[in-house]
Amino acid sequence: MRKVLAVILILVLVMPLLFAALTLFAVNSWVLKRSFYRELLAEERLYAALLADARRHMDRPWETGDWVGPGALEGVPTETLAKALAQTVSAAYLRNQAVAAVDALFDALEGRVSATELALDLRPLKASLRGGSRQAFARALAEALPACRTGQDPLEPGSRLLACRPVGMPLERATQLIFAALPGALDRVPDRYPLTPEPHFLGWAGPVAGARLAWAAVILGLIAAAFWLGAAFLGGRNRADVTAFLGWSLLAPALLTLAVGLGVRFAFLGEWLLRAPPRQLWASRELAAALAEALRPVLQTVSRGFLITGAITLGLSLGLIAWWRSIRPED
Repeated sequence: MRKVLAVILILVLVMPLLFAALTLFAVNSWVLKRSFYRELLAEERLYAALLADARRHMDRPWETGDWVGPGALEGVPTETLAKALAQTVSAAYLRNQAVAAVDALFDALEGRVSATELALDLRPLKASLRGGSRQAFARALAEALPACRTGQDPLEPGSRLLACRPVGMPLERATQLIFAALPGALDRVPDRYPLTPEPHFLGWAGPVAGARLAWAAVILGLIAAAFWLGAAFLGGRNRADVTAFLGWSLLAPALLTLAVGLGVRFAFLGEWLLRAPPRQLWASRELAAALAEALRPVLQTVSRGFLITGAITLGLSLGLIAWWRSIRPED
């Protein structure tokens, strides 16, 4: 009866706990590591593909959520502003801002800055819109403007930019008005665009944030080990039985952890993304290929943690099983 209870305990509680603890140990090496996310977002080809994909679909409606333009650009329709920016910003700018956002995020996690100070640097964008991108942005904004409703004032009071295009106004005239008003509007745009972190992020921010996950892994590992040992002593009548329970109950979590690592390492991500229906998941094969290329080194890092953790655990399991086989039967 004790062995039956021990087997039930191992299957229902011990193995899930052991696998959860092994997973935490596996992800602890990268999930809160700054270089991991910098590497993920440093592939400029990904941003070039995103921009090219966006520029191919200017005629479709864009979902912008609750995002609004910064400063004096707040009154410009968000979809219009997003389409105009997509026509003029560079892949290098997007890449630099993404990497800078990662650095700012980890500075907050490490307690170097307050989480409320997270922001994007708009100075390079403002300089570009005042210089070589000014004409292109003005034309792109004019092309994306919706038609004015009856009685609607086409000029946005804060920036004096067009918020809509009056019926009958030529595209060239709208472009000229935006081109002329753009420098004054940019003067009223702040240099930093604040990012509002989620409330649960604020709870993680602080100097000890990086150690919390490690402590969680250790605590869960101790809990799993306690149940692991308890189940083995519950089902074992002697040293051989206890060792057998310890070795065999550890084998399945170790193999599952190794399988996760191998599955992530040898996942044919590019093929999966390229074979997905474009209209359902990816708007273009180029974007899918760029995403797969950006994720390839990241998947290698993720798999490494699972493979190392699984290999160590498998070695411990096989060592316990070998020890059990070497124990002489006791009366």
